[in-house]
Amino acid sequence: MNAIVSASPPAELRPLPFFAQFSTNRRKLTIGLIVLSVVTGASFGGRQWMASVVKSREVVSTEVAPASVRVVMLQPEVVASGLRYSAAVKELHKAELSFRVGGTVESLYQVRGNGGQVRNIHEGDRVPKGTALAQLDRSDYVRERGVAGEKLATAEARLEQQEADAGLAQVELRRTDQLVRRNASTSADLDAAKAKQLSAQAAVHAARRDVQSAKIDLEQADANLSYCTLVSPFEEGTVAARSIEGGERIAANQKAFLLLDLSSVVIAFGVPDTAVGRLSLGQTFEVTSDALPGRRFQGTIHKIGSMADAQTRTYAVEVRIDRPEGLRPGMMATVAFRREVNAHLLPLTAIVPRITGSGYDVYRVIEEDGRDVVRATPVEFEDVLNNRIAVRLDGQAGALRDGDRVVATGTHRLYDGQAVQVAE
Repeated sequence: MNAIVSASPPAELRPLPFFAQFSTNRRKLTIGLIVLSVVTGASFGGRQWMASVVKSREVVSTEVAPASVRVVMLQPEVVASGLRYSAAVKELHKAELSFRVGGTVESLYQVRGNGGQVRNIHEGDRVPKGTALAQLDRSDYVRERGVAGEKLATAEARLEQQEADAGLAQVELRRTDQLVRRNASTSADLDAAKAKQLSAQAAVHAARRDVQSAKIDLEQADANLSYCTLVSPFEEGTVAARSIEGGERIAANQKAFLLLDLSSVVIAFGVPDTAVGRLSLGQTFEVTSDALPGRRFQGTIHKIGSMADAQTRTYAVEVRIDRPEGLRPGMMATVAFRREVNAHLLPLTAIVPRITGSGYDVYRVIEEDGRDVVRATPVEFEDVLNNRIAVRLDGQAGALRDGDRVVATGTHRLYDGQAVQVAE
């Protein structure tokens, strides 16, 4: 039987178990040292690379080119703003005329028509001041005037008689007083003379009052006679309505005519509180009307309400036109308010919110150390006009001034102290 013999190395060639383990650990240590050296070198190299990158970036950041900006020069501009209001035209003055006394209409003012025929005055006719529009029958008032005259004459005659009687009583009183002093008359006679003199004086006073009353009656009679004529009170009146006819019996204060003063007209409308502060008495404005195309009128503010209307919250304003030349009550007219002011304007794109705190800033371009830089400057607003802001210049140190250069666009990428290059 053949035996199987395992092939084994000679004993001198087989390592001892201790040294075999030591050999394996040494290899692992060697490999670990190599890996550690590689990692340490790579880490140091990475740090050097990162440092060089940061350093290179710092150099680039300090040497970056100035930002290109566009600026506007802060200087005053003439700003024209306008408001338009439409309202109905109305008369400047109107009057409802009536007789102060009653009576029968005797006649009306006669006007010559286009055909040459004479007619009574009616609506639309123009009359100058003092024109007798209508006349009442004066007969009754003439008689009243005559009676008042006679009454006055009688009172004056009675007064003369009473004054004469008073004079005589005064003479008798003096004579009786002298007789009493000489014991030629009694005290009773003196008392009677005094009483007679006092009675005469009282009669004189009464007669004078009668005369005064008669004069008043006569003046009233004269006034009633004048009230029989109805006259136009306006320099240039236009008849808007006639309510009486010839021969008609009318009462005192019954409406007879409606008269308009069309020498001037007004356009009345309301403005809000944001606009009333811009208006002042005497300002002139342009007025137009669709009823009179191509015509332009000059109007003047002659009334501004002091209180706002409780419902509309607007202030009443009236514009007066002294020479309307065809502009009549009832027509619609438009008033154009034009206002010109000097203002320092900046575009809305130049305004930025303040980084700290409330408010707004602009970037002002100034020269520092031979280069242009931007500085954040506080700004206050006065008004907004379309897409521009009217700013306030207070003259304080560090504030905006006339002639400053202000960045108009690109403000969102700027910071205080940044170097810039102004683009043309």
